[in-house]
Amino acid sequence: MFRKRTLVIISALVGISTVLGGCGKSSPTNHSNQATTSSSKTVQKGSTQSNSSTLWNKKKDQELTSFIDQWAPTMGQSYTKYDGNKDLKTKAGMYYPKDLSKTTVNGSNDSIGWAPSGKGSYDYNVVALYNYDRPGNAATHITYAFAFHNGEPVALVEQSTNGTPNWTPTKNTDVSSNFAKIANGNGSAKQSSTTKKDDDSSSTAELSFEDAAALIQKGGFTDFNYDSAKTMHDGSHPTSNGGYVMITYPGAKGQDQFTITRTGKNKYHIEAKYGTLEGGSFKAFDDQSTYGPTSADVTK
Repeated sequence: MFRKRTLVIISALVGISTVLGGCGKSSPTNHSNQATTSSSKTVQKGSTQSNSSTLWNKKKDQELTSFIDQWAPTMGQSYTKYDGNKDLKTKAGMYYPKDLSKTTVNGSNDSIGWAPSGKGSYDYNVVALYNYDRPGNAATHITYAFAFHNGEPVALVEQSTNGTPNWTPTKNTDVSSNFAKIANGNGSAKQSSTTKKDDDSSSTAELSFEDAAALIQKGGFTDFNYDSAKTMHDGSHPTSNGGYVMITYPGAKGQDQFTITRTGKNKYHIEAKYGTLEGGSFKAFDDQSTYGPTSADVTK
């Protein structure tokens, strides 16, 4: 009887020991699983931070190219992209990105240079360059530099024909907004037809001297001399409706007046008056056709 009770007690003690031993071994296993889970979360978080810190990459560059290829034809333009090797030459004679150091931004001396990752030592780190040379003899062009300034995307445009080339933020909301979307990883959107009028080369934008000169030359006005007009065109000015009044001074006392009126998208009508300043004020010649065409319709 005593022996049976002893065996029962021993069996019970062995059972308790086994249970306690099992509980003691389960704790390290759980800590191992927690450590693995924590490590996994840390890796995933680090990966996300790494992706978000990438300002520019091949995928974004391809998205920008797709946008430009889709948008440019709607503006009647065709852009050439800097391929990363051969400098992009503009009609004004600049070679980008090599000549970026010779330009200004908003008229200031802020540095601008090529930095394909978007992270560089410049105030404006350029990641993409596109150029469009306007038709005609004048050195007119539209060049876009897509850059990052203090880590933020900014689309710059340069259309200088003489002097120090100057970059300014584009007025084209399609270009600026889509670049921002692409840079922020949201892809580009189809351009809005309502924003075309804000384009840097839009027909509603003010015409420059170079724009007007190119249109007059295209219209075949033989009495117009670009070099002479460039030197002396006092009184010339753009008009509020997207046109231009060009006044030139051929000969000793001659004066030609070209009035350019916008008639549609990239379409213009030009009226010419040829005359003299003899006597102190402008007087039109009687036989206007002797000096060249009196009117023309041209497309930019």
